[in-house]
Amino acid sequence: MIYNEKQEVSNFLPIFNGRGSLYKIQIHRLFETHPDVQEVFMPFKGMTKEDLQYSNQLKTHALRVMGTVDKCLARIDDTKKIQEMLHDLGSRHVMYNAKVDYIDLIGPQFIWAIQPALKEQWNREVEEAWSDLFKLISQLMKTAMTF
Repeated sequence: MIYNEKQEVSNFLPIFNGRGSLYKIQIHRLFETHPDVQEVFMPFKGMTKEDLQYSNQLKTHALRVMGTVDKCLARIDDTKKIQEMLHDLGSRHVMYNAKVDYIDLIGPQFIWAIQPALKEQWNREVEEAWSDLFKLISQLMKTAMTF
């Protein structure tokens, strides 16, 4: 990720102080558009929309995901640290039986969730910066998930 893209993404992080709710919006949409994902996401398998809405486990997961995004941005200039962190994360997802193909679904869903919050600040450059960040995250995680 180049410096300008890093700046584009970093400029909007303060908007997401209540970041857990952003990811909850994203994961709800992911489960709606790809119900098969929810069925392999063991903690949420078979839960109704209403149950998901009030799930403390979903909130905890949401905060971990947003924490990972924060860490990636904080370490964006240290490729080795990002690679190690995301390789470890990808390895853990193998233990959870997560499907490699599902990793690519997160970025577009995240972008869909944040776009309304940014309103008139949203533009092609901002979208590309977020997209590039999630492509990097996905690529590095998937490397650890495939043997």
